[in-house]
Amino acid sequence: MIGIVMSTKENRNEFKRQSRFFYGWWIVIVSSILGMFGNGSISNGFPRFFEPIRADLGISYFRMSLVFSLARAEGGVGGPVVGWLVDKYGARPMILFGGLLAGGGLMVLSQARTYWALVFLFAGVVSIGKTAALGQTLMAAVNQWFIRRKALALSTLMTSFAAGGAFVVLLLDIGISNIGWRSTIFLTGLFIALLTIPVSLVMRSRPEDMGLLPDGDEPATDVNGVLTSPGGHQGPTEQNFTVKEALSTRSFWLILMGVITRVSATNAIIVHIFPILSLKGLDERTASTYVAAMFLMAIPLRFLLGIAGGKFSSRKLLFWGMTLGAVGIVAFLRIPGSAGVVLFIIGLSVVEGITSVNWLMVSEYFGRRRFATLMGVMSVFHNLGMFIAPLFAGLVRDNTPNYDIALLTFAPIFILSGLAFALASKPKLPDKYYAEKSEVGNY
Repeated sequence: MIGIVMSTKENRNEFKRQSRFFYGWWIVIVSSILGMFGNGSISNGFPRFFEPIRADLGISYFRMSLVFSLARAEGGVGGPVVGWLVDKYGARPMILFGGLLAGGGLMVLSQARTYWALVFLFAGVVSIGKTAALGQTLMAAVNQWFIRRKALALSTLMTSFAAGGAFVVLLLDIGISNIGWRSTIFLTGLFIALLTIPVSLVMRSRPEDMGLLPDGDEPATDVNGVLTSPGGHQGPTEQNFTVKEALSTRSFWLILMGVITRVSATNAIIVHIFPILSLKGLDERTASTYVAAMFLMAIPLRFLLGIAGGKFSSRKLLFWGMTLGAVGIVAFLRIPGSAGVVLFIIGLSVVEGITSVNWLMVSEYFGRRRFATLMGVMSVFHNLGMFIAPLFAGLVRDNTPNYDIALLTFAPIFILSGLAFALASKPKLPDKYYAEKSEVGNY
């Protein structure tokens, strides 16, 4: 008995030693670095290749849009599978596999000489790697390590995505201008592949894998130091829905509607952002500066709005954020010169900035245990929208002198997104959950 108590006290001392710098923050750091360069290059930065690749291969706007749309379609198919695998086996193996696949795919893509090779490599190989390693997998990894400090942790990660958009776009622009798009893509893929290896070595899927608790909390013990509740604070501070329970709530479907409309319209605009800005008379270097500024403004916005989302109403933040995005689109269409462009970029930066609030809402409403799976379920639907919206914009541009019809469509879609988020109130778990918790506590 004495030996058991001494062993338990040693475990407590180990918790105290590790709590000086909670390992979860290392997860945030390495996830943010990989997200900044990996997600920043493939999601936010790749539209910089839109015009160079289109011109080199002689592709129409619609066919080039199809490349991006098919990549999103892959995410819709692969997202639920990846989410289930992450929840079951952890994020670490998925990050290693996906990061190497995405990086290697980009290197091979640099040698693509035909349209269908481009489709297969980007919409197939690279996108499968991105879905497996980046985006939802990194968010799920960070989400597993925090409950009380979740807003700070996830906001930091989402901020890194915006930082990637800001800095990577400029780096890609410099590369394309000096060594061409092929060499730039090759070096980007090589860097992502090499970066994946140390990140996967540091990554741990869950705090429980290391004998830790979320937020670095110590386990609950009695006066003799005997472990009584390894879950500590989790019961009263977090509610965890099963997938079936989440899908049965009205709030899940309202959030899903908000996500579909937000990401579909935003993705279409970002895919076509360089040709859109060129119609305002901006050259590629100036357009790159504006796009980088958009993501640069989104850096503090994602962090501050994410923190605010943990303290204030996520619904109101999302409503007003999407409304400002719609105002920016109207300003771009109605206000001539640089003033309209600036308001457009500010509106988009706000829409990009509230992304962290969106996913914090999902985690706050439904818990961390099935977070990746729920994101995967959502991806089936919102990637369908992300498939259609860029194609619609491409058709508009091929058949009209500009993008006005597409942008006039996206403005009310932003408003619809804000309304859907505003109506999504926080759900409560079924009564049987609380009855089971009470029985466990009495036991």
